Formats: sequence, structure tokens, C-alpha cells
Amino acid sequence: MTNTVFHVLKNRVPEVAGAALILIFAMTIWLGTRYVNQAHWVRHTLEVETRISEIWSLLQDAEIGQRSFILTGDDAFLTPFLDAKAKLPDKLADLRVLVGDNSDQAKAVASALPLIGKRIEVADQTIELRRNNGFEAALAKVLDRQGLELMTDLRERFRSMRREEQNLLDAREDAADRTIATLLVAIALGLFATLGALAAWIVNTRRSAAEIANANQLLKASIAEREAAELQIRQMQKVEAIGQLTGGIAHDFNNMLAVIVSGVGLAQKRLAKGEAGAEAFLAGALDGANRAATLVKRLLAFSRQQPLAPKPIDANKFVAGISELISRAIGEAISMETILGGGLWLTHADPVQLESSLLNLCVNARDAMPEGGKLTVETANCHLDDRYSRLHPGVPAGQYVLIAVTDTGTGMSPEVMAKAFDPFFTTKEQSKGTGLGLSQVYGFVKQTGGHVKVYSEIGQGTTIKIYLPRYYAGEAERATEETSGERQIGGTETILLVEDDARVLELTAAGLRELGYTVLEARNASEALVQIGNGKSVDLLLTDIVMPEMNGRKLADRALELRPDLKVMFMTGFTKNAVVHNGVLDAGVHFLAKPFTLEELSKKIREALETLRT
Repeated sequence: MTNTVFHVLKNRVPEVAGAALILIFAMTIWLGTRYVNQAHWVRHTLEVETRISEIWSLLQDAEIGQRSFILTGDDAFLTPFLDAKAKLPDKLADLRVLVGDNSDQAKAVASALPLIGKRIEVADQTIELRRNNGFEAALAKVLDRQGLELMTDLRERFRSMRREEQNLLDAREDAADRTIATLLVAIALGLFATLGALAAWIVNTRRSAAEIANANQLLKASIAEREAAELQIRQMQKVEAIGQLTGGIAHDFNNMLAVIVSGVGLAQKRLAKGEAGAEAFLAGALDGANRAATLVKRLLAFSRQQPLAPKPIDANKFVAGISELISRAIGEAISMETILGGGLWLTHADPVQLESSLLNLCVNARDAMPEGGKLTVETANCHLDDRYSRLHPGVPAGQYVLIAVTDTGTGMSPEVMAKAFDPFFTTKEQSKGTGLGLSQVYGFVKQTGGHVKVYSEIGQGTTIKIYLPRYYAGEAERATEETSGERQIGGTETILLVEDDARVLELTAAGLRELGYTVLEARNASEALVQIGNGKSVDLLLTDIVMPEMNGRKLADRALELRPDLKVMFMTGFTKNAVVHNGVLDAGVHFLAKPFTLEELSKKIREALETLRT
């Protein structure tokens, strides 16, 4: 009987393993859901602690404001008291809602509310005595110790509430840690079960194949085994790539956010103390913000979601135009040579992204030549035939404009070349690169309809070739880029700014006013249409795209019905199809990507005003 059961189980390894995997998978889902719920309650406890601290801080601010007014009699010193008095009701209401799940804390909060009201009432009485009867009357009120006793009582109550929340936080964090540990065990079991099932299946298949005399059946079994293994490997590679991407994003963003938060926090402390040195911390925070914005732009480029503004480009003139910029970027230790092909075709690409891609390649080449060397940038016409297309799926056969960047550096091994375009993969030191440079190049070239190829040998150097599709255009479009000299930095025109985020609206309006413009503000499309309909003089409508009720594209259409001569520019952090289709900006659209610097804002505003004016 035992042998029969063993034989059945041995021949049903996939079914048994599949059942085990389903069980483990269900357990993993349950544990994951449980962990998410526990994490929610941890965040809830932290939020309660934060609200308790905020309320106590407001009470202290109120007391400081009261004391300062009693001492000075100057109403300006009442500001902390008045601010605290205004904010306390909302904060207390929030706290009562947050502790609704904890009866003990709810009772503690309920018992503290009358005391807080009484403390504010005593403070009001003291302030009125100081204002109407003078310092001595107010001092007598203070010395009756009623306010002191109330604050002492409240202090103990708030300490007790914080201790209760800390104990609750410790318990919830312990429960979450236990859940995640169990979840990791379940994942490990799933992995071992998968590997065990795969190993058992391979052994079983080989044993069956050995028993089959027919060579054709043996061949089919081998093919099936190979395909299954390759499918497993591809799946593992996908999981690895996703893990690398998310881990890289989290790592880099956490570093940048740490710089921003620390810099702003330290600057606030310096400013609050009236000490010098806040500018350096703010500069560091701004640098962190700029690096984060660059990271987002590179991620959009890699995911082929960046809005492109392609133009006909003569690659020879383009390379010649940025050669000086490249020379400055690579330094004097590296000699640079440009080889420009004769009779070069036009291509159609975004010049800003193309310049960024070439600079990325040249900077990578520079880093591969720490002892100096030679950098060559070459252009040529080329044709990728059907055979090349078959060997490189996704690359259409046809005519292309080639831009190649070659260095005499250290080169790359086949293993490194295979991962060169993976996001966050880099061979540089941790502080020297994000691993998104080549990913950005790859995403931009693919979004443009082109192809990129790497050739490299250890110790011999590297060549990276960018193939951009040939653009069939008339000779009239082969003109050089217009050079209108230095563009005006600011202006005096009137701009209607539409932005639903109050902070972004405030800062963008301040930037425009700094540039000299007259700014009309609107928090939504309805307000903007009212201002336009009232006949106010407006030279440019600058609107966010993603807004509630009516987006920026629809607002612009309505505004142009009222004012056909109105100039329009859009801004957003990311949009799929309002003004961008198939990755390319709609014709005639002026677009500003968030976040932006004051210089970028100035340049885009002038482009919109001057282009539409001509």
C-alpha cells in the first residue's frame, strides 16, 4: 500500500507541486493583505502621535503669546496666541476622529477638551486685564496660578496620551514585523517549492525520455524541456528587472529627499535663530530637487513617456554646433575628433533630447578614459537591410542617419554590454552615476523610431551607434536653426496663470512677477473663463493641464472661442494625451514640463509670446 502511494506521488510531482504552490500563494496573499492592514494602523498611530504633539505645541505657543503680551502690552506679540487659538479647534477635531478606534484615548481626549477651553479662557481674561487695567492687574491674575495648574494638568494628560500611543505603536510594529517575517518564509517556501518541482520535473522527463526508444519523441521532449527552462529564465529576468528598477528609484529618491528635507530643515533653524549660513543649506536642497527632477525626466525617457518636440535636423550641423559643449564636458585630457559624412540626409528628432543623449554618451566615454584618450563623433548615411532587421527584432529595415560615439577607454565585457541599457545599472561608483544615462538614450531613440547598438572590447574601447530614421523633406526644410540672438529674459505683458495647486500657483506667480510680468491668478478653469469674459487684457494664458472639472486643453479651447487672438502655453508634470499624442507634442503647442526653473520659465514664456506674435 505504501509503495503504491509513493509511486502515484512520484508520477504526480507537477500536480502535487502545483497544489503546494497554490497553497503557498494563497497564504502569501493573505499575509500580504494582513501586513498592509497592519502597516495602515502603524501609520495611523504615528499620525495620532503627530497630532498630539501639534496640539501641545499650539498650547505652548498660546502661553508664550499671552506672556509676551502681558510683559510688553504690544499687540504684535499676540500673534502666536491668536494663531494657536484659531488652529486648536480643527486640530482637536482631527484628534477626536483619529482616536475613535481607541476608547481609552477617546476618553482622555474628551476629558482634556474642557481643560484646554478653560486654559484659553483664562488666557483671554488675562489679556483683557492687561489691555484694560494694566500690567499689575494681569500679573495678579497670573499669580493666582489657575493657568499654571491647568497647563500642569494638561502636560501630564498629553504625556499619558503619548505614552499610550507609543505602547500601541510598539505593539503594532512588532505585529507587522512578525507578519513580514512570516511572509518572507512563505516566499522562500514558494521559491524552494518551485525549484523542487522544476528539478523533479526535469528528472522525471529525462527518465521518461530514456525509456522511449523513438528518437523523434526524445527530440520533442528535449525541445519542450528547453522551452520551459527558457520561459522560466525570462520570467526570472523580468522579476529581476522590476526589482532593480523599483529598488533604484527608491534608493535615489530617498537620497535626494534626504538632502532636500535636511537642507530645508537646517535652513529654517538658521533663519529662526537669525544666524547666517541658511543660503548654503537652501542651495543644497535646491540641488537635490534638481537631481530629483532630472531623475524623473530620465525615467520618462526610459519609459518612452516624455513629450517630444521633433524638428528636421541636419546631424552634421547639429554635431558641429555642440562640439564645443562636448569639448568642455570631456576636459582637456581627452582629444576630440568629428568625422562628418558627406551628403547627409535629414532626420526628424527632438533636438533637446538628442543633445542630452549625445552629451550622456560623451560623458560616459570620458569616464571610461580616466588616463585620457581620444573621443570620435561620426555621422553617416546607412541602410539597415532585412537581414539586420531579422537579427534585431523591432528594428524596421530602411534608411537611417547614423551618429556614432567612439572612445579608446577600458571597454565593456559581454556581461556588462548585455545590461548596459538596464535602468539603474552602472559600473561607476555609487556617488558617480544613477545608471539611467544609457537608459535615457535608449528610451529616446526608441521613442523616435530609431535603434541603438553597442560595440565594445575590454581594453580596446567602445562604440555606441545611434540610428535615427531618415526624414524625407524638401530642401526648404534644410535651413539652419534660427538664431535670433539673446532672447529677452522677462517682459511686461499680462499673463493669466491657471493652477489648481495653491502652492504651485503662488510660487509660479511670484516667479512671473519677478520677471516683470503682470499676473492674473485663477485656481480653476471657471475662474479663468470669468476673468477672460470680463474683458481683462491678457496676452498669454499659462495653464496646468491636469485639473478637476475641466482640464487645461478644454480650457484653452473655450478661452480661444472668447479671445481668438489669445496666446496659450500648457504646463504639467505628466500627461498622456491632452497635448501629447504618440509621444509627440501636438503641432503649434507650447509646453513647459514641471518642475521648472525660473530660467526655463522665462525662456518658454518668451518663446510662446514671440513665436505667436510673428
